[in-house]
Amino acid sequence: MIKNILLLLAFISMPSVSFADSSLLPNEMITTSINSMNDQLGDQENKKRLEDNKEELYSIIDSTLSPYFQKQYAGRLVLNKHWGKTTSDQRSRFTEGLYQSLVKSYALTLLNFDVSNIEVLPIEDITDQTKKLTVKSEVLYQGEIIPMNFSFGLFRDGWRFFDVRIEGVSYIKNYRNQFDAEINAIGIDAVIQRLESEN
Repeated sequence: MIKNILLLLAFISMPSVSFADSSLLPNEMITTSINSMNDQLGDQENKKRLEDNKEELYSIIDSTLSPYFQKQYAGRLVLNKHWGKTTSDQRSRFTEGLYQSLVKSYALTLLNFDVSNIEVLPIEDITDQTKKLTVKSEVLYQGEIIPMNFSFGLFRDGWRFFDVRIEGVSYIKNYRNQFDAEINAIGIDAVIQRLESEN
């Protein structure tokens, strides 16, 4: 359960702005967003209110996540060998379904966690040749320090993150294994329909 909680926190730890600020370095994106998320969730009274206003809660998470998350690349890595066998429409629907499933599955869990317990560590120097990097962070949870690392890539629209490793376990790898088995069993269309029906 803790890994599921931290996975959501990792994905929502991005600034809640309508566009990506290209002047921010990846670690600054995460640090800035922690303050932003605290502001949006507010105090315990507002968090309690959000429990009964799920659409507003989903909207907060979505607006915080979408500017810096490379959904398509993450979806491609999850589908892996199935990507080349799918149509553009299937890829788009799967990617969006996966994203919405993540947001809605763990939204309420977020209300019971203090995101200020995430400490972002300094990153290595970025040069003009840097195309990928890892932003390391540590999460204080129930007296335990848990490593949570963000995988960033330099895409056409700037730095975006696409994977999160919690205690060394990759979100991409976990979901790739899960969906590979399901797609092999029932087919990509049935998987997409399941995701869409749940969202």
